[in-house]
Amino acid sequence: MLMGWKDEGVMRLFATDRALAVSTMLAVIMLSPNLASAGTSPRSELEDFFGRAIAIRSEATNAKQARDDVRGLARAHFDGRTASRHALGREWNQRTGAERDEFARAFTDVLERAYIDIVQARLPRDRPPAIRVLGEDISGDRVAVVRTKVQTRDGGDVQLDYQMNRPGKAWLIRDVVIDGVSLVENYRAQFARVLRRSSYAELLQRLRTVAGTGAETASAARPRSGPRLDLLALAPLGPPAQTP
Repeated sequence: MLMGWKDEGVMRLFATDRALAVSTMLAVIMLSPNLASAGTSPRSELEDFFGRAIAIRSEATNAKQARDDVRGLARAHFDGRTASRHALGREWNQRTGAERDEFARAFTDVLERAYIDIVQARLPRDRPPAIRVLGEDISGDRVAVVRTKVQTRDGGDVQLDYQMNRPGKAWLIRDVVIDGVSLVENYRAQFARVLRRSSYAELLQRLRTVAGTGAETASAARPRSGPRLDLLALAPLGPPAQTP
């Protein structure tokens, strides 16, 4: 018999689950009306990432676990090696294959953490974020930029442009430009200052410290007034690098 569905407790649970499912689906639909036809374009790769990340946040009962899950999801969508090569600049060519691998692992961890800290600090806490994909520009078959806007918790908008490349079959993120400010370019400038004043060994040690201890980078990654971001949230091992 269907009378069991009239049980108040069951109905309340059903309504709660349905509301959560609808909320998550609406957030995903806002990304693109053509999501169902997504293929392997850079835009569709990002839409898939956004949809999964929103679902994780919507269903989370533990904030730290949700954060860790989103970071794990982000790792699969970042081209950390390309970002590392650009951030390290000419020094990359001086490193052995093993050294490059080690640097890429540490820097990818720090880059993902900075990206998530910046975005999380701006997202609404009480509702799924409204993410609008504005369009994509593809150069050849290996390089693209996907432009997005995200509604912030104060009702404004922040523009995030994802610079992507395709080293294999999938499109991966190699940099994120936030309101015109590039994460990787900021790291590149700061790494260059550390290398001028100190050494590659100290730079790597500082990256290891951040990546290994899970030290928060939110305070350093949060945009200040003006276009500059101070992103090098590294442990004070020896004299700190100072801005000229």
